[in-house]
Amino acid sequence: MKRLILAIPLLAVCSQSVHAAPDEKTTIPKHPKHQTSLTKETLKKIFTTASDNDIDTFYNDFQYSYYFNIRSKQNEDMYLATVLTEIGTDLIGVRENLNYSCSALPNMFGYYSKNGGYNEDGRCDDHQANQEAIGNKAYSARIGNGDVASGDGYRFRGGGYAQTTGRYNYQVIVDAVNRLLNKSHTAEEFADDIEKTHIANLGGMGYWYQVNASECDTMNCVTTKWNKSTDTYDERESNYNFIKNL
Repeated sequence: MKRLILAIPLLAVCSQSVHAAPDEKTTIPKHPKHQTSLTKETLKKIFTTASDNDIDTFYNDFQYSYYFNIRSKQNEDMYLATVLTEIGTDLIGVRENLNYSCSALPNMFGYYSKNGGYNEDGRCDDHQANQEAIGNKAYSARIGNGDVASGDGYRFRGGGYAQTTGRYNYQVIVDAVNRLLNKSHTAEEFADDIEKTHIANLGGMGYWYQVNASECDTMNCVTTKWNKSTDTYDERESNYNFIKNL
């Protein structure tokens, strides 16, 4: 199970008036202080299975990373190491896997331990898991989601470079992106398109900004802010050392 972002208070972010259409790439100028040594060739060495189109998309979006307080080569390398650890080498914003067995569901989610239904929704010997039903029930009425019938649980399941989970957390990230880049994205758009490199990267940079990862001098500090309970500290440090020496 991928790590979930808890609905905890983050930095306050207020939406401002916007002018760009939700599906447009960033059109504001690059920050005048933005400097980067990152090249597409370097990205290809890191994300070795990514398509040329996804490399281009990530690179173009990353030209606005300064707005998200990714403001030094160390910041850049740590962000790239985090992304590499989270999603692998293809730059696709993976979605949470809800393919739970019948026996696992009541141990994983309070909804099933209280309400039953795990033999119907889970993966048993005679049928596959109903992942949409699991998401809608397991995440209903929490993390900003509506009830089971709303469909929020599955729609706002974990996704992207930060495995953002829940309407509340998607909205927090979207608000940051909209304010910093003068955009008009919606939480629904991010949830529906979080697998796409453009949205996944905007969400990842938005999360970096929200957790103040730029104040870190070590990879362990970034990891603690990004996902304190992960068991991938060593992997992230190794990826960081690989990237910074490219």
